[in-house]
Amino acid sequence: MKRNKSNSKFWPVLTTVNIVTLVYPINLLLRANSVDENLFAAFALIGLVFLLMVVDAVSILVAEEVGITRR
Repeated sequence: MKRNKSNSKFWPVLTTVNIVTLVYPINLLLRANSVDENLFAAFALIGLVFLLMVVDAVSILVAEEVGITRR
């Protein structure tokens, strides 16, 4: 069986967006000077991870429905 390769750049773009989005909360976490700042940065990171999971799942479903990605 011949496997078709997708010419789209969906997966690299999705990965790049995820990494760039996580840079800010990680930077907040590393630069926290007090317990309050550390707690805020940790909650921001956790919340952003859950938000990215939902957005990624929706974008993958939409991309498969439109036909951008191939299995």
